[in-house]
Amino acid sequence: MASRKDPVARARGRKPAPVKKPFPWGFAAGVGALVLFLGGLLAYSATHVGIGDHSSLAYAETQISGLQKHHGLDANHVDGKFIDYPNETTQPPYGGNHNSQWQSCQVYTTAIANEHAVHALEHGAVWVTYNPDKVKGNDLTTLTNKVKGDAYHMMSPYPGLKSAVSLQAWGEQLFVDKVSDARIKKFLTTFTQGPQTREVGASCTGITDDRTKGEIGFDGHASYQGKPAGAANPGQTPTPVASVTTTSSPAPSSTATPKATASASASPKKS
Repeated sequence: MASRKDPVARARGRKPAPVKKPFPWGFAAGVGALVLFLGGLLAYSATHVGIGDHSSLAYAETQISGLQKHHGLDANHVDGKFIDYPNETTQPPYGGNHNSQWQSCQVYTTAIANEHAVHALEHGAVWVTYNPDKVKGNDLTTLTNKVKGDAYHMMSPYPGLKSAVSLQAWGEQLFVDKVSDARIKKFLTTFTQGPQTREVGASCTGITDDRTKGEIGFDGHASYQGKPAGAANPGQTPTPVASVTTTSSPAPSSTATPKATASASASPKKS
């Protein structure tokens, strides 16, 4: 039997001292970094939905610089009224409530009614407008050649337009100063029957009247947003608002009420 004084024997019978393990700071830092990365990735995905999908509207809107966009526009049909679009004296509308008759897609040499043109945008058309004081001669020919030949392209002069040319699709608008601007072709390619289209495949063959004829019989004004009295849902014919008078009304004048006489109470939202 080993002596108790034997140091080897004493060492063998002694329990090892507990070892205190250090806190795994490196592992914790790695987990924290991973959580932050995943959180950032989820946040980016939530705010950039569709950008990776080249057929999506989100992706399309990243391809053209200077693009103005307005989502959530109303699309009710309002017949027999001027529709008060924001800033329409200097910029064409690009969505909102509109007349139940759409404008035929073609090249026009005179101005057309906004109320009919906007309906064509709902069908996936691109409406190209130009300032007749700034675009003429060879420039007008160049612009016309870019537009014509497509069943969903429409072009017309827009007196007072703030730029030389503007392009409109539903909820999308672009202003350019030269007909040679490469963004014109990009806009036409991207938004003709593009992902912004509300009624894919709907006809773009409609009325061909100019603005003077297209506005005949319009009486009163309605907002481009909301659901004005007498408005109907998209695809339906508006129900005429009953007259509040009991006397017989005179026959409507053949002369359209000028836009300048818009009711002071109308306060359209800015796009």
